[in-house]
Amino acid sequence: MDSKTYETYSTINNKGNRERDIDNNRRKKGKVYIVGGGPGDFLLVSLRAIKLLQEADVVIYDHLAPEIAVELFSSGEKIYVGKEASKHTLSQDQINDLLVRYALDGKKVVRFKGGDPFIFGRGGEECEYLREHGIDFEVVPGISSFYSALAYAGVPVTHRDFVSSFAVVTGSEAEKESSAIDFSALSKCGTVVFLMTVKPLPKIVNELKKYIDPKTPCIIVQNGTLANQKVVLGTLEDILQEVEENKISPPAIFAVGRVSALSKKLRWFEEKALFGKKIVITRPIDQSYQFAVMISENGGYPILFPSIKIESDENHRKNIGDFCAFIGGLDEKERRNSVIVFTSQNGVEIFFNTALELGFDSRLFFGFKIAAVGEKTAYSLRKFGIIPDLVPSDFSTQALANELIRSEIKNVFFLRAQGVRNIESELERNGKFVKNVDIYRITKHNHTEGDVKKLTEADPDILTFTSSLSFEFFSELFPKEWIMKKVIACIGRVTAKTVERILGKYPEIVSEHHTIEALFDKILEYSARNGTNS
Repeated sequence: MDSKTYETYSTINNKGNRERDIDNNRRKKGKVYIVGGGPGDFLLVSLRAIKLLQEADVVIYDHLAPEIAVELFSSGEKIYVGKEASKHTLSQDQINDLLVRYALDGKKVVRFKGGDPFIFGRGGEECEYLREHGIDFEVVPGISSFYSALAYAGVPVTHRDFVSSFAVVTGSEAEKESSAIDFSALSKCGTVVFLMTVKPLPKIVNELKKYIDPKTPCIIVQNGTLANQKVVLGTLEDILQEVEENKISPPAIFAVGRVSALSKKLRWFEEKALFGKKIVITRPIDQSYQFAVMISENGGYPILFPSIKIESDENHRKNIGDFCAFIGGLDEKERRNSVIVFTSQNGVEIFFNTALELGFDSRLFFGFKIAAVGEKTAYSLRKFGIIPDLVPSDFSTQALANELIRSEIKNVFFLRAQGVRNIESELERNGKFVKNVDIYRITKHNHTEGDVKKLTEADPDILTFTSSLSFEFFSELFPKEWIMKKVIACIGRVTAKTVERILGKYPEIVSEHHTIEALFDKILEYSARNGTNS
């Protein structure tokens, strides 16, 4: 068989295989996972839920499901079907049909819901619909807001000295003219917790006062477990006035019982260092998890708004292959006189993953000096079995230039982002041979007008930037006046000077060390100096 005949046969055969795969996929039903996302803080999402989000072909998520978990963990199709007061993206019937349709297409579907899907989450109804249509499903429980929001407000639902039972009620039932809620029976249940309670609160309070002492302590918790959590304490007698004065809005839960008064003594969440602070992360999504965790663990609210993205294409792959072949041909003397410089974690990961695919490994670097700009870059190299010979003291490229100029090394090979140049001409002026190898590129992350509007309305407190490009691209999307009003935190003097050049003000927070940990420490210091809840 000649090559042309083989190519024609292969094309026809592959097309036939693809068509059969499509037909088989249509015939094979997928599966739906009804998954609880917890009360709001993405760190309260279960490991099982995270695993399913990572594996899902489609994630269909609600208004109260932690969207940051969807952004961080899911690479599949994302469909928002949030239902808010007087504003439904899709009806429940439409959501049910959506689940069935994707499952019939052979997809692995995650139905991601706030709280626990079987506690006033309509998860049971969705499971019934799936069973009626022959769709396989699983249920993954989530942490319910009825106890977790109270826990974050310092209120135990039960307490040996006060109460040994509780009842949980949906506030939406109280809105009905002929409500099925037996308030007389509820009055005997110990702690009584109402979800979805803001609108029907006057009716709930008035009904409870018929059976419970009006002096009984009660509490409202709005946005429980999140940095904008608001807690209002009172009694049945005055809680409506307190709610009005504090402008409480959904989502909020209402609890009645003696344990409510413990909030004054047991509050802990609001004492965290970054409580109330909304902090924007502009790193690529797949590099934002660690930073988001640090913010959330300290009571802040991380907002993911990537301004850059990292891309590597066939040209970069070819550059890596050519470079590997080039240095593989150098003799021992040339190797001893050369240094290979990695300027970022991205460069390390992309280079070695591509080199391994091409059949090269770290033995290729025998005899060379290896330099890393930054602790994280050095750490990434260690994962591939290489301990760098040179890591500049302040993790900057200028410090690297100073050390290379003082050394006897003749050849400097940079493995870096396309178009990024800074110290090359300085090295060449000092007699070094410099070669840049572009192994990836940094591009602008495209955002819709809706994305920009959403962040503007979120009114963040702190904007963080880890590179000059991240700020440059971000500044193209927002008015200068709006950015000026925010606290700006950035890594390195180079980024700080870029901010100053474009904005006209020097950032309030600058980390000299080029690590996220160092930047976060500076944010904590700034917050401590300027007041946590200002």
